[in-house]
Amino acid sequence: MNLIKRGLKFSLVLIVMLSIVNIGNTQANDDVVIPSGKKEFEKLYLRNIKKTRINGVYIPKDLDDAFKELDALSPENAKLKFKNAAEDVIATKLHFGLGRWIKVYWNFTEGSRYVEYLRQMGLTDHDHMIQFTIVSYHRYKNNTPLEIEKRVEAYKIQRQEHLLKMKARSKVIHTEIKKIDKKG
Repeated sequence: MNLIKRGLKFSLVLIVMLSIVNIGNTQANDDVVIPSGKKEFEKLYLRNIKKTRINGVYIPKDLDDAFKELDALSPENAKLKFKNAAEDVIATKLHFGLGRWIKVYWNFTEGSRYVEYLRQMGLTDHDHMIQFTIVSYHRYKNNTPLEIEKRVEAYKIQRQEHLLKMKARSKVIHTEIKKIDKKG
């Protein structure tokens, strides 16, 4: 009987300890803001673009700063392989590796100062931002001209063409015409 009481006491102590840990974790997660609408998302975005760090990760302020950060974070052998690969291969093969890392850690979805920098240049699509960053870094590593304006303009045209194709494919589901009473 004594053994059973000890087991129950141990279980009770374990449950209390786990509850305390769980309460602490819940309170720590309260700092995470999940926007519930467009206005809250815009407020979060405006706060994020002013931060130098988001979730403990340094956010570059511009392309040169991004190059420095990628240099600091990348092992030498990886930088050498990156530099020696063809640009078109780098742009496609690293999109879901390095590109995914850039998108997540540099906070493309909720906004960051790097995203805002790219938006001010005219890039609005996250995939274009990723590809632009990777290709620019590759050109930087190979001391070739970055051709920033030319490439940004090409991405803008590509985006416009994509949006026009999407609009042409869309179907009107329902049309409704309302009369406006002008007496009021």
